[in-house]
Amino acid sequence: MEAEKKEINWIDYPMTLRPKHIEQIMKMSQKKTYEFLGDAPFHVARAGRDIYISKNVFRNWLEGTNLDTIPVGQN
Repeated sequence: MEAEKKEINWIDYPMTLRPKHIEQIMKMSQKKTYEFLGDAPFHVARAGRDIYISKNVFRNWLEGTNLDTIPVGQN
């Protein structure tokens, strides 16, 4: 049985992602999301207890690309 692959509509997400967005995109539990972000393979900004992730940085990591910009209409 093949897993259904659903394309991510990046326009629906803000430029600065929060853990809840990573949880939705990666389809992980809240606990697993915070564990993952504790040692993420991409830059994660912290302000006190708040966590912020650049959508472009996360998308580049997820898709295995290293683009500085995303084409217009795909952000």
